[in-house]
Amino acid sequence: MKVTVGVQAVILKNNKILIIKKQDDDGDVTYILPGGKQEFGETIEQAVCREVFEEVGITINVDELLFLREFIGSNHENAETNKNLHIVSPIFLCSMQPGDDISLTPPNPDPDQIGAAWINIDELGGLRFYPKQLVPQLIEIASGNKPRLCYVGDIN
Repeated sequence: MKVTVGVQAVILKNNKILIIKKQDDDGDVTYILPGGKQEFGETIEQAVCREVFEEVGITINVDELLFLREFIGSNHENAETNKNLHIVSPIFLCSMQPGDDISLTPPNPDPDQIGAAWINIDELGGLRFYPKQLVPQLIEIASGNKPRLCYVGDIN
């Protein structure tokens, strides 16, 4: 077992946030920020750009680090299934290239990805969104306020 790095992007536009829709093994839909695992030899910035392009089909600018999150699977729901997961996730505020829009057919989506969408930031709390503990801070960021903490700990 090892610790992995999983990068994520917060992309905001007109009071909406870009999210990835995934279908769980049980058929439920969950929502997450675009992102994925860093590959060997790749910088964190390169990883977030590649992952967003693969999942959404857009080129982004990595603007600033918002959060550093950990996910230690044995500490959360589905602990038995996720007991071997320990992921450190730098979460960046990113911006799209002018005139770019999300692709209807992304280049390389994850197998469980069923879509990408812009949702109103105020609707985020009503969705099965992860990491759910960041929803209030994401709403604040969309309002122009900086996050209170960068390191947010082991959250799901």
